[in-house]
Amino acid sequence: MRSTTTRASAFDDLIRQNEDDLSRYFQRRLLDGADAADAFGELLLTAWRLRRKIPADPVAGRMWLFATARNVMLNSRRTATRRSAAVQRLADEMRSLAATFPPDDELMDLRGAIAALPADDAELVRLVYWDGLRSHEAAQVLGLNPSTARSRLSRVKQHLRSVLGPGTQADNANPATRGSVLGRHA
Repeated sequence: MRSTTTRASAFDDLIRQNEDDLSRYFQRRLLDGADAADAFGELLLTAWRLRRKIPADPVAGRMWLFATARNVMLNSRRTATRRSAAVQRLADEMRSLAATFPPDDELMDLRGAIAALPADDAELVRLVYWDGLRSHEAAQVLGLNPSTARSRLSRVKQHLRSVLGPGTQADNANPATRGSVLGRHA
């Protein structure tokens, strides 16, 4: 027990002695302060998990922490690069979709009417009519009983029809797919 306590104390001391330098290490290398803080937190978590591998010598322990910080920083940069590429692909896809389906007044009214629904009802409509899920699949995503989802969907469709009026695109157009927004999946 004493060995474990001593090891934990040595770990705490090593971190305390080097935390300011390690924090600055990330702040100088990562442009966003939040990313630097996340990376520093990741370093502390990694160091804690691998604390038995940290050299006992304070100088060697410091170098181990900096080497680990470098690995965390490189992983952070790779993650940011992958995230940036994914965001760019999504932005390109959204621009392409917007060009394919130019907005019109009825679609904007429909989007506004859906946005005005209670959050769970609006998400149910979006999952079914925009994302193409069946009502029982949307129920699973939202943690609902499938029959509850079907009855909510039916009630919401009636509400949207009354708000938007008959013969609007609410009866026959989906902003994402131009499929029926209110006529299927009930």
